[in-house]
Amino acid sequence: MKTKKKVLWLDLWHIAEQEAWLSHMAAKGWELTKMTRLTAHFKKAVPQTITFKTDIFKEPISQNPEQLEQYEQAGWNYVASRGHLHFFRNNPESSEREKHTDPIQQAESLRLLRSSLKTSAYFISLFTLIGIALAVFMLTLDPVRNYLDDEFLFPVMQILIFVGINLLILKGLIHLNKLIKILQSNMGIQPASDFQKKYWQKKIIGLSLITFFVVVFLYEVSKLGNTTAANSYPPLPEGEVPVVQMKDFTDSNNQEPYFYEKDSNRDNFYSVSSSILVPEQNELKQLVEVEGEKWEDGSGPYRPSLTSRQYFVRNEVLAKRLIQHLIDREKELHRGDAAIINTTAFDELYVVENSILSRKDQIIYFVTYYGKEPIEKIINAMERKITE
Repeated sequence: MKTKKKVLWLDLWHIAEQEAWLSHMAAKGWELTKMTRLTAHFKKAVPQTITFKTDIFKEPISQNPEQLEQYEQAGWNYVASRGHLHFFRNNPESSEREKHTDPIQQAESLRLLRSSLKTSAYFISLFTLIGIALAVFMLTLDPVRNYLDDEFLFPVMQILIFVGINLLILKGLIHLNKLIKILQSNMGIQPASDFQKKYWQKKIIGLSLITFFVVVFLYEVSKLGNTTAANSYPPLPEGEVPVVQMKDFTDSNNQEPYFYEKDSNRDNFYSVSSSILVPEQNELKQLVEVEGEKWEDGSGPYRPSLTSRQYFVRNEVLAKRLIQHLIDREKELHRGDAAIINTTAFDELYVVENSILSRKDQIIYFVTYYGKEPIEKIINAMERKITE
């Protein structure tokens, strides 16, 4: 027997629309057999003209034998349930009588559904406040990683999900209030002739959200694949790179790369990565040993180190915000203030302890150097790099 399972795109409170949709499926030769909160199950049958009616019970349908008997005597057969909604279909071979023709009684049934929705709304609102507070905390925990590592994605998605659920429930309560007012005015709920429009609107929105979350998930998975140990520390390239190198401001003839761990490139590597807000990120790390030299205090062989980064930010506004976050992080790390350096090559340039940060339009250079060379030589190398 051929069967089909379809997602229930229509919301729980779209009662008339669900009835019309089930009748439409029966006319196409698909007979309803089962329902869950998210799906409807059908089996292939002869196309029929079937009318569906909905009743609302707080208890499971099995605990309402009297209601079931009344429906059966009136020519209506129970088919399936979706939460508090219980669907009945007419028997075309018998002369059925209408059930719940009293609008006031129908309004009482809808109040039960509204009460259940309100209870859910209270708990969801509480979780929303906690969830949004946690998401905001995560966004402010390390602002730099929001730019460089897309750390903002999960908190922003969390906020959107909570807000979306609350708006959906609010919309449901408003819809039920309208239905109750209609019934209290002694008017019945009219058949939903436009159910297909509502159905496709909800389906398009649902599929769009699913596609969005799948794309974000695949994006995060692809990033994990690119951050393996083998890819994290690529060796230094032979030619020029867009970041400042140690050879740009020192004599490299008597320098040799130094590795604390023989089987690791952690001390000398050049990597290229990207994020949504900073689509191009270049980072170089160098540790060298200068032959025949020692540190000024005689503590050991002279081994200067350099960490040099270049960030192409999505636009200038974001670049200004990112460099400020970088400065704040360096100030907190070194417990010192940032000195502003006048320069014509950059729009702004700052020095915090051993770090130099500069910005030209939407390009940021961020250099950290531990060694004997004066800071002026490093700044000159950065100015030459931006004009190349």
